[in-house]
Amino acid sequence: MYDRYFGDEDAEYTTADVLERAYALGVASVCADPGDGEYERLKRKSPDTYDETIIELAYDEGRARALKLEAEEADDDAIWERLVEVELGAERAGAEEDSEDAVPESIRAPGWMRRSKEPPDRLDLPAFLRR
Repeated sequence: MYDRYFGDEDAEYTTADVLERAYALGVASVCADPGDGEYERLKRKSPDTYDETIIELAYDEGRARALKLEAEEADDDAIWERLVEVELGAERAGAEEDSEDAVPESIRAPGWMRRSKEPPDRLDLPAFLRR
């Protein structure tokens, strides 16, 4: 399932791509299709321990959601389709490239950690110095 959906390319991924793949690997681990070392490869490519932890959280989130659906006696293909193809596919279609909108809300970075596109207020001139 995982290989059919993502392919087996060995390309560079954005952070959103890595998290999406880790989430899908978590789902695939419940659906008896673990991905043949892909999870470990994703973790090895992470630049630091923080990113590795986020990858683990994405994997665990996918696995937990798949286990919850499996408890409701859903078919493995139905679980994969619902959690990966429908949910991630819908988010992919509505998101821009290199955007955090492509990542499920449960594994997205909190708002206070996101960088603003504008400089911080503390770098602006005080009002009395502006003309």
